[in-house]
Amino acid sequence: MSSDSSPRSGAASRNVTPTGRLGFRGRQATPEERELILDEFFFEGDRRQPYLVQFLILMVLSAGIAGFGLANDSAAVVIGAMLVAPLMTPILATSAAIVQGWLERTATSLAIVVVGSLVAIGVGLIVAWLTARLSTGAPLPGELLARTSPNLGDLSIAILAGVAGAFVSVRSEASSALPGVGIAVALVPPLATIGMTIGLGQIDLVIGATLLYLTNLVGIILAATIVFTLAGFAAFAEATTLRVRRRTTAVALGALVVVGLPLLWQSQRLYEEGQTQATVTRIVDDWASGQSLVDIRIDREDDSIHVTVGVVGTEPPPDSSSLASLLASELGTEVVAGVTFTALDEATANAPSR
Repeated sequence: MSSDSSPRSGAASRNVTPTGRLGFRGRQATPEERELILDEFFFEGDRRQPYLVQFLILMVLSAGIAGFGLANDSAAVVIGAMLVAPLMTPILATSAAIVQGWLERTATSLAIVVVGSLVAIGVGLIVAWLTARLSTGAPLPGELLARTSPNLGDLSIAILAGVAGAFVSVRSEASSALPGVGIAVALVPPLATIGMTIGLGQIDLVIGATLLYLTNLVGIILAATIVFTLAGFAAFAEATTLRVRRRTTAVALGALVVVGLPLLWQSQRLYEEGQTQATVTRIVDDWASGQSLVDIRIDREDDSIHVTVGVVGTEPPPDSSSLASLLASELGTEVVAGVTFTALDEATANAPSR
């Protein structure tokens, strides 16, 4: 049993909570009201072991589902993994412990989150080994790559999901929305992505997926902490409790800044890459007028941009040096252009498509 003090009035079900309880009325929640919510977050005494076993089983299953869904580029399967994932409970428990000033319960809840996260990463690593298509040199699935480039939009989603998760917890009539919250925040897919990209040796993708997961985690904890406080869930009586809560909240805010700065840089980088892509596509379309474009690839190397264009047609396209000059003039940086040309005879080019 935890040494943190709280009134434990028994395993009262939240189904008996009157509608509107903890309804943001600018008042303190009663001990009985807080107890109904706490029973959902903290599993202590005889309840702990069954909960942990169930938690670990669901983590393995959800991570496995997410991993194979990512490997097969199936959004529907990945969504299914989000519904099975059990991580929201210990994350919201962390926020609940913070607003109560319970340091030991905060640490315990975070430890459960960490263990569950490591389990999911391990499962993702196993999936990478088992999935042959990821080791054949084929392009990585889009669903997997989508979890490696977080931006400020992902932080916004995490914060809103944290608000929604906490709101659902304190308002019994909104409990049907909890599965939707799990889908919105997508905690397990980034963890499976971390494990899979570790298995593939793609360290840059590992960093991106890790940043996405930390963004989700920090955003949910901070937002839920604020909602629980506004709902009158916090106990303000003891000075020691106040000090603990202020420290833990300060740590959460600091973590938000630490996560937010890389996201700001990433968002700016993605914006610039999008602008570059649009400019290159427009110029290449004009340059290759009368030809069929197959592929445009853009790579950055040091202070230059490398553009490789695949062209299909009956006549060779203009010289690649002219394309490089056009791109350099428009982009304001050195451009190295390469062209791959596939010739078609007149009969093939004029054949009707089926």
